[in-house]
Amino acid sequence: MIIAIDESGSFAAGSNDRHFFAAAHIRQRKTLYKLKRQQFLSWERDLPRSLKNPKGEIKGSALSDEQLAKFVRDVVCSAYHVGITPFAIRPAENPEATVEKHRTVMVRSIEAGHDLYSKQGKKDLARTLDEFANWVRKLSYAQVLKIKVLGECIVAALVNSVRHSISGNYDYELPNLRFLIDRDFIRERRPDLFWHELLRNQLWRASKTNPVPLLNKWKKDGHPFLDKFWREGDLDFNELFWKQCSFVHSHESFEVRIADLINTILARYCNNKGCREPYHLVRRCFLYHGRITQLVLDDFNLAEWRYDPTGGPFTNDP
Repeated sequence: MIIAIDESGSFAAGSNDRHFFAAAHIRQRKTLYKLKRQQFLSWERDLPRSLKNPKGEIKGSALSDEQLAKFVRDVVCSAYHVGITPFAIRPAENPEATVEKHRTVMVRSIEAGHDLYSKQGKKDLARTLDEFANWVRKLSYAQVLKIKVLGECIVAALVNSVRHSISGNYDYELPNLRFLIDRDFIRERRPDLFWHELLRNQLWRASKTNPVPLLNKWKKDGHPFLDKFWREGDLDFNELFWKQCSFVHSHESFEVRIADLINTILARYCNNKGCREPYHLVRRCFLYHGRITQLVLDDFNLAEWRYDPTGGPFTNDP
């Protein structure tokens, strides 16, 4: 399964609007993947040329509600359905002071890793973590929110993919899982490295509260998913998130353009009460509980927070 993720909104401090990350789940079986690509490109070709940028890409914000409804009917809800894992956050519910506490926890945890490697004489790793901490310090309010929401969306999308593939009897696709994320979020190599480390921690934490579902018969009889991701009695997704999780240009990825259009529908409906028909159609494709998950970052007393070296790699969220 290919999981394509895009965002919608500025994530600016104080905004009362909902801002979104949505994951579009697209089957990888060759015939189904080609069919979905053909459905999307056929719908896209029928749009007026005036809506396309020089790269031939169409941004969802330029489309009418009627055009978006046709997109949902012809692509998302056309056999087979595109699954959707939607996440939202309202900046007004996440004060800058609370977000700053979360950033501080990230920095202090990375600094603890720096100190550990320094004591062990691993100077190169210590320098990398020093650069990592400086990168986190410079993140804007909006960037911290985006990192938080994107990480939660990716983890939930992974769990939903395993869960849905089991119920739909296509779990043979799981070893080839791929994440494609719009490159507008992370553009350079070093931030890409640091973001992957933060994602690794988010996955570690989430696995304790929302574990990836596994069938008992997989452990008994074996399964290609476990052959690839099971190490020493536990799941290890290093390969998935380092080799099969990429930032791509949306004009080169129809999968990410599908996610962009889904985000447009969610934002237009939830913030402006538009897109009623496409929203009610696309909602049928929400996976798991059938709702948009809206995040609110926990507030806490930073003075009482202490780094726990057993709490996961690099960062310990409260």
